[in-house]
Amino acid sequence: MTGSVQERTSPAVRRLDPEDAQLALQKLQSVLKRQEVVETLAQRQHEGSDREDLLANLTHRRHEQEIRSIINNLHPADIAFILESLPENERQIVWQQVSDEYDADILLEIEDWARESLIKTMEPADLIAAAANMDADEIADLAPDLPPEVIAEVQKGLTESERAQLLEAMGYPEDSVGAIMDFDMVRVREDVSLEVVLRYLRRLQELPDHTDQIFVVDRDDRLLGTLSLTRMLVSDPETLVSDVMAADYLSLHPLDSDADAANAFERYDLVSAPVVDDYGRLIGRVTIDEVVDVLQEDSQEQE
Repeated sequence: MTGSVQERTSPAVRRLDPEDAQLALQKLQSVLKRQEVVETLAQRQHEGSDREDLLANLTHRRHEQEIRSIINNLHPADIAFILESLPENERQIVWQQVSDEYDADILLEIEDWARESLIKTMEPADLIAAAANMDADEIADLAPDLPPEVIAEVQKGLTESERAQLLEAMGYPEDSVGAIMDFDMVRVREDVSLEVVLRYLRRLQELPDHTDQIFVVDRDDRLLGTLSLTRMLVSDPETLVSDVMAADYLSLHPLDSDADAANAFERYDLVSAPVVDDYGRLIGRVTIDEVVDVLQEDSQEQE
């Protein structure tokens, strides 16, 4: 008996490339143009036979399938870019074909003016489902565009602490640090060893995005210092946090201007920064991704 040896093929690794979004946009515009021609012909032949109507419907379904195969193979940020690039009627056509699993990420990525046009076409149940995949600070970002009944329903699905965070975030002025801070961060005590901290981190499913430092707090959540991941990894595991934490750090207040925060990030080359209240208690953090959004919005306003 003879056998054949099959070569193992590694799964294709998909790289992120801005050109992918541009090429996908061109393909979508071609599909949308073809669909427009079909609809125009169908309107001119409104008294056509059943066979012609069937052909038009089949063509329409094929175009929808083409749109799905193009758009749902992209990163949510690229999908947001494409939706922003299309006129509203075409934006709605494409949006209807986007997989539900991307709804939350796209609504958070897309510009406010385009987001409004998407939300107004969504059913309340779809908005609630999308919000269920968001953190409290992210829901707060969308809150001004969401119908009150959706906000009320979303709050029912939050824990007590998440609900408090949402209400807190929604209460800050639009251009303040409080409006852009998030609540997903790692905090530890100063009287534990680095080995204890490492064991704690290993139990987490994943670190919050843009975690470059851990915040050291006391029992009342007052911020005592910061512990960089780099410093922790190269130090003796038996060392106490208090011996390697940085007591000299930049902190922000929730009522600080987001523009001032952005300037501080640029000046000190920050990835994240703690946010403390009037009593020095840690209540959140600002990360570089939010700062980039602030800088982009300021740049667009100046144009």
